[in-house]
Amino acid sequence: MRFKTPAITILITGIISLFMIFTLFACTPIESKKIDVDVDENEVQELEESEEEIVTVDYENAQFGAEINGYIPFFLCTDNDNYIKIEITNTSDFTWQSDGKNPVRVGYHYYGQDVDYSEYDNNARTILPNDVAPGETVTVEVLINDITNEGIYVVQIDLVLEGYFWFSGKEIPVLQNNNVYFSSCGDGSES
Repeated sequence: MRFKTPAITILITGIISLFMIFTLFACTPIESKKIDVDVDENEVQELEESEEEIVTVDYENAQFGAEINGYIPFFLCTDNDNYIKIEITNTSDFTWQSDGKNPVRVGYHYYGQDVDYSEYDNNARTILPNDVAPGETVTVEVLINDITNEGIYVVQIDLVLEGYFWFSGKEIPVLQNNNVYFSSCGDGSES
């Protein structure tokens, strides 16, 4: 028994010593070197002038407008992602942001004709490929994948200013097809 005590003492002393060494290295500041960079005053001025100004839009008083062109097919799948290529022109008086706090996105609404299924607000949204200035046109492939029940539906493609409202709520026309048949497209494999 008396041999264990010195061994424990040596072990504890060793652990404390290692702890002190690690603490010393962890608290020692890292040496840093100063790097001189030659900066041209003209470049600095150009950078300052080119910085984008953050524009706040008063959406309550803004003029909203959009032209949506394309075609919604008469048959879409309930068990696959459906992509519909459309062109959208910004006829608003402000730039549509593709990201950030209140982006403009492309969504859709659907109403069952022969089935009792409909959804107005909680469907997939498609992100614009970039910010869209007034007068600009972008091509977007709208994802439609939330309709899972077979039947005939009215499908409306609409724009939404996230956090505020759908453009159709501001009387902007939607792209619409009143007779879209949704059914399984199946992949041919057995379940």
